[in-house]
Amino acid sequence: MVQPVFTIGPSNAAKEIREEVFVVEQGFQEEFDDIDAASISLVLYLDGYPIATGRLVKIDPATYQIGRVAVRKPYRGQKVGTYLMRFLCQKAKSMGAKTAIVHSQFDKREFYNRVGFTEINGGEVDEEEGVPHIYLAKDLRTYYPKRRKKQ
Repeated sequence: MVQPVFTIGPSNAAKEIREEVFVVEQGFQEEFDDIDAASISLVLYLDGYPIATGRLVKIDPATYQIGRVAVRKPYRGQKVGTYLMRFLCQKAKSMGAKTAIVHSQFDKREFYNRVGFTEINGGEVDEEEGVPHIYLAKDLRTYYPKRRKKQ
């Protein structure tokens, strides 16, 4: 069973996943920042084991930025990222957000398109630690997460 756990700032499990995915796998050097302490962090646990993480940062009362989305390698391609994004969007909406934005690695934009995000800023590409990134946004005012059917 998947269990979402939210914390203020990244938990040790969130840090471990981010280190594994962004630093070890992808080679980023500046993974942790001053924003972490004020962020809302989410870790998804599968049978008690942390498998994915992401964070929410309040930009203004109506806008939250989702970032640091990471899924451990053995769990990729199994909709874990989709579930993670649903939980993050739902949490942002519950806190009053009308819009969620992401600053995605350019090659990951198709994933965000599939979960309802569209390019903004004219699709302008910028770089973070030499890796192309793009901003995308999702209107949360009409967002209603799918509910699981009771069995």
